[in-house]
Amino acid sequence: MLPLFVQKELDAVFELSPIQIQFYQQNRFIKLKHVFSSEVMMFFNEAVTTRVNFLSTETRTLDERDTYGRAFLQTFNLWLTDAIVKNLVFSRRLAKLATDLM
Repeated sequence: MLPLFVQKELDAVFELSPIQIQFYQQNRFIKLKHVFSSEVMMFFNEAVTTRVNFLSTETRTLDERDTYGRAFLQTFNLWLTDAIVKNLVFSRRLAKLATDLM
């Protein structure tokens, strides 16, 4: 179960301006700031990190890894194995953003 402050933010609409939508349409990318509050980001950072660490099969130390291996621990489809991550991935807020941009 998600804390109420997290669920409220996942359900709230993030309004894009016409300028932001136009930028995306022209460039096919956009960097959006403050889509989630720092508190919500910290909540999901902890949840994702915990799940990735649990699922990771990497046993080498950082010194033993190449540059890519130091930068990333690759784990696919976390939402399939973690309900908290699934709530983020399927949130109303992110779905509306994707819909508005596309």
